[in-house]
This record gives sequence, C-alpha cells and structure tokens, in this order.
Amino acid sequence: MTRVLLFLLSFFIAFSAFALNLQQAKDQGLVGEANTGLIAPITARPSQEVRSLVAEVNKRRTNTFKRISVSHGLTVKEVGHIAHKKAIEKTSSGNYYQDSSGQWIKK
Repeated sequence: MTRVLLFLLSFFIAFSAFALNLQQAKDQGLVGEANTGLIAPITARPSQEVRSLVAEVNKRRTNTFKRISVSHGLTVKEVGHIAHKKAIEKTSSGNYYQDSSGQWIKK
C-alpha cells in the first residue's frame, strides 16, 4: 500500500512539473492579455490544458478585481480595464494583447 501511495504521489508531482504555466503559454503564443483584464486563448481551438490554465488564472483575477472594486468604489469592469492597461505595459516583447476593439496585437 505504501509503495502504491508513493508511486501515485510521485506521479502527481511529476505531472505538475510538466503543467503549462501562464508565462510559458504567453511565450508560446497560446494566450494573451484580453482587453477585459483577463487572459484569453489566441487560437480558436485551444487545447484542454490551455483552457484549464485560462480558467484558473481568470478565476483568481476575477476574485482580485472584485476585492479591489469593493475597496475602491469601482465596478469590476473598471478594475479590469485598469488591469488591462497595466498588463500591456508589462507584456513582454513577442507576447500578445488585445486592443480596445478586440484585435490581437503582438508586442
């Protein structure tokens, strides 16, 4: 039983080491900074791994936007737009972001 548990634990640790992170996805042109302050897939048919990453990151960002909106008397949408402007400034050369019309631009 102990061997099985150790095997499963090592499998999950190894699997998480191969999981795609946000910066890797940006560097590979899989996701970009959407004009809402969230991230979005660049392609029309992203992989399940990319969809999962987008959902995870956007959930955290949305929760942060909600906290900020309450503490600063802004709407979540306003916080998202402010976050988008900051994200564009921080976007690395070669990564994507959306302009206000929704077009993807490579920085």
